Amino acid sequence: MRYEIRREASGRWTVVDSMTSLPAATDGRDLVGLSREDARDIADELNRSVAQGRDPLI
Repeated sequence: MRYEIRREASGRWTVVDSMTSLPAATDGRDLVGLSREDARDIADELNRSVAQGRDPLI
């Protein structure tokens, strides 16, 4: 999967692009500091978009 979630030291979660090892970003905002549920939902949707051949962050 291209997008995964990682726990931050603060206990919050980040959606990470596994191709770059950097936080995923949309609308100029890094997807960091999220609840685990929100991070998982976002990563799942991004991965579905990739699987359908769409660029999920445009």
